[in-house]
Amino acid sequence: MSKLDYNKIKSLAAGKRIPIKELAKLCGLSEQGFHYMLKKQSMRVDTLEKICNVLEVNPMDLFIGDGNEEELQNPSSVVIRAKESDYNDILMQKLDTIIDLLRYRS
Repeated sequence: MSKLDYNKIKSLAAGKRIPIKELAKLCGLSEQGFHYMLKKQSMRVDTLEKICNVLEVNPMDLFIGDGNEEELQNPSSVVIRAKESDYNDILMQKLDTIIDLLRYRS
């Protein structure tokens, strides 16, 4: 299974000289909320999309696997932790969008 590499978010932001406080603001979160999300390793899909847009990366760039490259080609193996209450129609639409993006990535 692939999972989101939360440390990679910080590394990419630092590499682009975007302070976490600014990244949080651009994603509609407080700095404290953003750090909490990274610490708990849980985020909403729409937040992931915003982070990818700000950092100008593909969602798959933020995922790690167990070394199996084939796994990274299969969007169904991606795990995103979310609260049960987040599993509603909007979340499912966002997941479908991400899966489509992952299928057709360059």
